[in-house]
Amino acid sequence: MTELSDSRPETDWRERLAGPEDHLVEVDGDMIIPTELCGGPWSPDAQHGSAAAATLAWAVEQVELPVPMRPARFTVDLLSPVPLTPLRWEAKVVKAGKRIAIVDAALHDGDRIATRASTLLMRKDATVDVPDDANVPADPPLPPREPLPDDDFVVDRTDWVPPGFAFAMDYERTAGGIGGGAPASIWMRLRTKVVKGEEPSPFQWLAAAADMGSQLGGYLPYRTYRTINADITAHIGRLPTTPWIGMDGVHRVAADAIGQTTAQMFDEEGFLATMQSSVHIDRWQF
Repeated sequence: MTELSDSRPETDWRERLAGPEDHLVEVDGDMIIPTELCGGPWSPDAQHGSAAAATLAWAVEQVELPVPMRPARFTVDLLSPVPLTPLRWEAKVVKAGKRIAIVDAALHDGDRIATRASTLLMRKDATVDVPDDANVPADPPLPPREPLPDDDFVVDRTDWVPPGFAFAMDYERTAGGIGGGAPASIWMRLRTKVVKGEEPSPFQWLAAAADMGSQLGGYLPYRTYRTINADITAHIGRLPTTPWIGMDGVHRVAADAIGQTTAQMFDEEGFLATMQSSVHIDRWQF
């Protein structure tokens, strides 16, 4: 992978995207060592929420459960900026029954918890026979798949450099624009491994994408207001079968500068999950 620099490149930054042999983190025993591809937009020293969420999903998958299960609900609390320094990881079983399990995972920065996740898992039964006359609700329509010709993901500041995680993800805006409100949709694909030497799982694909929807459908001007999400929750109908994840979202903000984003998540075959994030709005000058 081409090394990232601290100045704006003369060529399109997307020419330096990471590849499938790159990775977000390396695991050394109980330590997680993040790479620069974890970098987030708010500080050069902090991780993107998507990188932390994908790492926590990996941690959850390291726990052995009594029967085959899969995630049904995944909640990440972004308690504080997650530093781009080695972090101690842990995952533990809170409950392990025959039908339901709860697994908690966390990334520790010294004595403090930087971020944590709670995952509800449910037993996987072999089949469900749906009667022909069952009143099955229709899936929501897939978001548009054709990228907008003038994607405004790259903002028009000459001194702005995309965060490291931008190089780890293919990102296509297919409806709406930054600060343009709803309808707003995107498609994205994790380009790299989450953990060095391991192929990413469908759960990790979904976790990496979920945080990207926290500002989807935002309608406040990005040069005046900064929107930061404090959490991510995905209620998962099924796990993706393809790495491309689509999101179609709506953003709402109350008068006290607290709001939420709700988004439907899809793979190329249909509906996956419902994502929600609690957001806080600050005035700032971009």
